Amino acid sequence: MDRIEEFFTSNKVKEVEKIYSLFSREDIIRWMKERPTANMKIFEEEGDEEVVVVIPTADIKGDKARESSNIFKGFKRVFVESRGHLFNYAKSVNAGIFYAMKFSPKWIVISNDDVHKVDEPSKLKNELSTTDKGLVLAKPSSYHSYKVSLMKVDKPAFIKVMRLVGKILRLPPAEVYGYLTLKYSEKLGIRTVVVVDSMIGPFKKFGGEIVDSFMNGGSFMILNRRVVKGKVCDETFINGYEDVYLSMKMRDDVEVINFRISEDRGGSLGFGKLRFYRSYINEVYLNWVLWGKDSYC
Repeated sequence: MDRIEEFFTSNKVKEVEKIYSLFSREDIIRWMKERPTANMKIFEEEGDEEVVVVIPTADIKGDKARESSNIFKGFKRVFVESRGHLFNYAKSVNAGIFYAMKFSPKWIVISNDDVHKVDEPSKLKNELSTTDKGLVLAKPSSYHSYKVSLMKVDKPAFIKVMRLVGKILRLPPAEVYGYLTLKYSEKLGIRTVVVVDSMIGPFKKFGGEIVDSFMNGGSFMILNRRVVKGKVCDETFINGYEDVYLSMKMRDDVEVINFRISEDRGGSLGFGKLRFYRSYINEVYLNWVLWGKDSYC
């Protein structure tokens, strides 16, 4: 397992790729589940406790934390500070939610720290007063409240095109996932891949069978306290797809409200190839969760 960690934390994509070439799906998932938890510190800022905002951040004194604090000023804010190679977004979110619940809020907002104000917090509270859904999403943007689909990888020609288009248009997710899927999907039991509908556009109809589609919360989502029972996010995921899996499970209890917020692209983890070479482990785990042994078919 130490070897997988060594490859995962490398800054060279060819080293990260060795995770998929040298280890089995079972090895990878076992490592994901047994990975240590990073140190976390929780800081709170006073405000209305009916709405508590949970914000994972690498630096409580940094510009991002400071801006996000101002955006949600008036609400109770809970910052979960964690950094380093063991940082796990899902674990930070769960720790923040657990802490937030002691204030008995009606709503818990989960927000990245790389957000920017569009609408006032008062508008968010007003909009929340009109719904009782379990998962509430802001108005769609490129990085939150966007549609995703699970596409079968049974059309290699399309995956090749996806990789090529990603390379030409400098879209690392398409290029990297296309390459890794072509090379390792059979070995690792990858039956489907998550695609962002807006990214593949009209090409979607030429791809593999769409087995599922739903709205993904992404970088900003709001939970009704009635749905908070234990750990909200699956902590096996490592900085990716914990939002996809949560949104998938909540799809029948979701509403999009008239509240706007914006954010940076890859503000915390970057948007280069290295990020997506690492993130592909989440495709491995998600396929295992969704399809189990059948994902080898």
